[in-house]
Amino acid sequence: MGSATPHIGFEDWLALQALYADYAMALDQGELHRWPGFFTEVCSYRLQSRENFERGLPLCTLAFESRAMLMDRVHGVVDTIYHDPYWQRHVVGAPRVLEAGDEGIRSEASYVVLRTKRDAMPEILSTGRYVDRIVRTPEGLRFAERHCIFDNDLIANSIIAPI
Repeated sequence: MGSATPHIGFEDWLALQALYADYAMALDQGELHRWPGFFTEVCSYRLQSRENFERGLPLCTLAFESRAMLMDRVHGVVDTIYHDPYWQRHVVGAPRVLEAGDEGIRSEASYVVLRTKRDAMPEILSTGRYVDRIVRTPEGLRFAERHCIFDNDLIANSIIAPI
């Protein structure tokens, strides 16, 4: 059977659930200015295909290495990129703790992101899983690494807001 699943305390479990839920709700409500605040100053956010991730290939659709880079992305999305308006809706599974220790909590969760435009049926924008490393900060739990691994070979050419 494999090794036992690592356990974290009840308070940490609640904080982990809240981090995942608050992240998704901020994006779903269009509060992009809040997105960088879910991360540590030095962090990694990557949007990468499952094939590249599993083969250990470095190519990513999006890759940011600091909170400052995330803030630049928000500025670009809000102030410079022109696109048809749409809403995103995240459906995120409960995070599964893979490891807990001095380096933080390593966890993963499945996700589906739907996109809805005016006068159009909703469409699936992305499906996959988050592979995360979460650390404790004075502000609470934050993502040190968030890798969004999308399952499909093709993605919409209009990934604008974070997944």
